[in-house]
Amino acid sequence: MIHRFLPKARFLIVVAVLGLLAATAATYLMGAHLVVDQLDEAFWGNFEKLSQFEVQILQAIDLFLVGSGCLTLAIGMFSLFVRELNLPEPIRVRSFHEVKSMFANFLILSMAVSFLETFSHLESSIKGQQSNGIELLYSGAGTVLVTAALLAFKLYGGENQTGPTQAGADG
Repeated sequence: MIHRFLPKARFLIVVAVLGLLAATAATYLMGAHLVVDQLDEAFWGNFEKLSQFEVQILQAIDLFLVGSGCLTLAIGMFSLFVRELNLPEPIRVRSFHEVKSMFANFLILSMAVSFLETFSHLESSIKGQQSNGIELLYSGAGTVLVTAALLAFKLYGGENQTGPTQAGADG
């Protein structure tokens, strides 16, 4: 009985895919809203608020990256578990490791953008005597550690365990 149920159970992944697609749409819309607000402020608004322009644009880029990561994860999971999709080669997936690796790329970029956002707030924190900059050091160290772990996973955590030369060539 269970041998008939298990092959059909793979369609449960559609629930996760739909959730990821909803998250993708939400993050893209939030990012677009930030960009439109900043463009409105830049072209027709008060120039005193333009000091936050770069930070807001970085936040929008971060949202677009998170949305792209969710979309990539949804496409990969659907392709692996439900039905193979006719996709361009750069986003075609053949294994679950490839899906995780592509998602790790988006995580690394998103962490870099988040670190830049932290860096952009440092000057005002120091002027206001709220910080001496040590949290920037901690944030940078955390970003480096997580990035190193993700890169190690990409290079050495593959299914074929061929090492960095093979994984680096296709990743």
